[in-house]
Amino acid sequence: MSGALQLLTRALLLVAAVLLPSALPAVSGVPRADLVLVVVAAAALVRGPTTGLLVGLAGGWLLDLVPPGAEPLGAGGLAYAAAGAALGLVRRHVAASPLLPWLATVATAALLLGVRCLAAAAGFGRATPTDLWWSWVATAVVAALLLAPLVLLERRAAEPFRGGEPSRAGATRGWP
Repeated sequence: MSGALQLLTRALLLVAAVLLPSALPAVSGVPRADLVLVVVAAAALVRGPTTGLLVGLAGGWLLDLVPPGAEPLGAGGLAYAAAGAALGLVRRHVAASPLLPWLATVATAALLLGVRCLAAAAGFGRATPTDLWWSWVATAVVAALLLAPLVLLERRAAEPFRGGEPSRAGATRGWP
C-alpha cells in the first residue's frame, strides 16, 4: 500500500506542478518558478538517485507534452532526469545541514536554466538572461517555502504503517 501511495502522491504533485503555471494568467514580467524541480528534489532527497531520475524523467516528459512544450521532444525529460539523479546523490549528506537540500535544489535550478539558455541559443525556444535570472530567483524562493513540507510529505508517504500509526523506524535525524 505504501508504494502505491507514494506513486499516487508523486503523480499528483507532478501534474499539479506542470498544470498550475499554465492555469494561472500569464502576467508579463512575472517570473515563473520551476515547481517540477521542487517536486523532483523532494523525491530525490528522500529516496535517492534512482527515484530522483525516474521522477525527473516523468516530470520532464510532462513538461515536454503540455503546451507550449519543448522543441526537441524528450529534452526536458533528460534534463530533469539528470537533475533528479544529481539531487539524489546529495541525499546522504542532507543530515549535515538543514540548508544543504535548498542549496542543492537552487544549484540544480541554475543548471537547468543553463540548459534552457543553451537550447535557446541553438534555436529551440526563447529565453532571455533577464527572464532566466528571475525564474531562478522565483524557484529559489518557492524551494525555500515548499521543499521542507514536500520532503516531509514524501517521508510520510514512505513510512510503513503498523496498527494504524506510522512507524518511526524510517525516521532520520536532521532535516525534516
